Amino acid sequence: MTGLEIALGAAGRNASDIRTLGEDYDAALQRLKERANGAAAWGDDGLFGVITATYAECTHWGLAALTGVSSEITGTGEGLDAVGRNTQAAEDANIYNVGNSTNVGNSTNVGNSTWV
Repeated sequence: MTGLEIALGAAGRNASDIRTLGEDYDAALQRLKERANGAAAWGDDGLFGVITATYAECTHWGLAALTGVSSEITGTGEGLDAVGRNTQAAEDANIYNVGNSTNVGNSTNVGNSTWV
């Protein structure tokens, strides 16, 4: 044991949890986007024109930033899932190569494992 072992089951569950979190975050963000410019409901008569325009711009850039966060959450879940698949593929390749010790070092002969 090196202290760098990966619990594949836990990695898979955590990847799923993070992807679900990303989907929930994205759904909440979509509801915010649907509301879009809440300042329009203020019934601007010209007096608050500068305020509503500034509010709308802040809303636009805030939603743009939150969209980036949503992508990163989803990407983190996908990355963690890839770690689990790659680790399993490496273990499968090691098991195969240990069973076929005459092929040790033959990187093209790794059974059914696929690297992501």
